[in-house]
Amino acid sequence: MTSEFQFDPLDPAVMNNPGPAYAELRERCPFYHYQGTDYEFFITSDYREIKNEILKKSDVWSFKFGNAAKDSMSDVGFVTDPPYHEEFRALFAPGLLPKSVEVYAGRIEAMANELIDNMLAHGGGDLHDEFTMPLPVRVMCMVLGARQEMAPQYKHWADTLQALIFHDPEPGSYDKILPDIFAHFDGLVQQRRDLLAAAGIEQPGDEHVGSVLPDDYLSRAVVAKMQGRPLTQAELRNVCLAFLTGGQETTTALIGNCVWRLLERRELWERVCADPALIDVAVEESLRFDPPALAHFRTALCPVRMHDTEIPERAKLMLSFVGANRDPAVFDNPNEFRLDRPLSQARQHLSFGFGTHFCLGSALARLEAKTALRLLTQRLPRLRLAGDGERVIPFMYWGRSKLPVAWD
Repeated sequence: MTSEFQFDPLDPAVMNNPGPAYAELRERCPFYHYQGTDYEFFITSDYREIKNEILKKSDVWSFKFGNAAKDSMSDVGFVTDPPYHEEFRALFAPGLLPKSVEVYAGRIEAMANELIDNMLAHGGGDLHDEFTMPLPVRVMCMVLGARQEMAPQYKHWADTLQALIFHDPEPGSYDKILPDIFAHFDGLVQQRRDLLAAAGIEQPGDEHVGSVLPDDYLSRAVVAKMQGRPLTQAELRNVCLAFLTGGQETTTALIGNCVWRLLERRELWERVCADPALIDVAVEESLRFDPPALAHFRTALCPVRMHDTEIPERAKLMLSFVGANRDPAVFDNPNEFRLDRPLSQARQHLSFGFGTHFCLGSALARLEAKTALRLLTQRLPRLRLAGDGERVIPFMYWGRSKLPVAWD
């Protein structure tokens, strides 16, 4: 589809305020062919097309080439298409269901309270560095089965890896950091295999998790059977990478974005402080209005005709969640952050994806965000913005890497 309307997702003006920019793209050109200096891909912003056509047709629109504007670490573990993906996902999904993640609630609350205790020792700082970043990283370490002291190193690895995958057009640029990451996680896997060997266990199973092995996702990966066989080294590494990247940056962005929007309009923050029942809708409205991942990508497995446009095989299609989340046919007053939006409507957002590749960690992310907002409003009701801060680097992600605040 040709159009006189010009849109560049890498334009600083778009990156600094993506919501209105992508909303305008959806309104003026819901299917757009972007041809930039470093990338070329198509963009769809239509809510129903994304949900009912693209994300339900994995035989046409593939995930196995990665979720970026360039091919990345393809066709292993979670980064695969059905039916393999569904079988692999089923190995880990039960422990991440909404009821299952409640087992972590007490420890998440303790971590959040500890961070707030440290904040109360002074009167201002960077909310990202002091709270919204360390909480998800520490939770990720706990769930995966890594030492809490590794949190700063994990954060560095995750940030670097995501910048190289999602914001660096050079093919395979992320290869430079993978050896260190893989060596570390291979060591953690070997520690669990050593425990099994010391106990004389040659055929480990779920019954050994929480007894011979620690009760964590590394242990579950070590004992898991995929089509009757143990996971390969590549699959084990993929599990670790999924937790390393998916388990922290987007949740950091969710918490930070939510607090930021509430503090931008002080009356909203005060309403949540006065009525904790608003926390659920505040979190869902934040996900809708400021999706931590602005978009996902799919790759065409065959030539496709869309909107009178011929899309060649292996072309990239950007699914604009931020644009779709502002579709007035689905959301009333979509360009406004509202606490009076019906929860059932707010939760129709696509920010966790949809269908086969719906975010496996969505329930845990929601639990962390709700816990964080509840404790911040209870213990720091006078929290306030002290500057604009800075956005994260990758263009398809949206969050604050700096969020200056004050409190008393």
